[in-house]
Amino acid sequence: MNQRRFHRVKHTAPGELKHHEMRYRCRIENISLRGALISADECLMVPLNETCTLSIEVSPGQAPMVVSVSVVHCFFSMMGVKFIAFEGDAEQTLLELIRNITTEPEKLVQEWESIQQEKAGRKQQAVAVAEPAVAVCNEGIRA
Repeated sequence: MNQRRFHRVKHTAPGELKHHEMRYRCRIENISLRGALISADECLMVPLNETCTLSIEVSPGQAPMVVSVSVVHCFFSMMGVKFIAFEGDAEQTLLELIRNITTEPEKLVQEWESIQQEKAGRKQQAVAVAEPAVAVCNEGIRA
């Protein structure tokens, strides 16, 4: 059963995975708007659900795209990660990267719209929670 909500595209790029003070040189094998499969020439010693920083080379001479990730699958030198936070304009860079290589542009548009709707919903919930509750009490009120 495929549990992925976002389609992946084959994309090979060098990267670096940082977990605490340990750094691993890695390769991106495929990527989606919300995750990636990475590989390395060495064993990736990162437990499931741990948070890491993944830097992906987008193009030579350009600053890498930096993303906070959570490990969802790990087997020796392969790792599946879920993107949890984007540094700077990394999310927009990712969208442009996938837009340039996908064979399913309509699906990509739908996925991007879904992400934007989720963000709008979270912002709306955060505002609702942040508003102070007002208690009305008749005691002590005098005309």
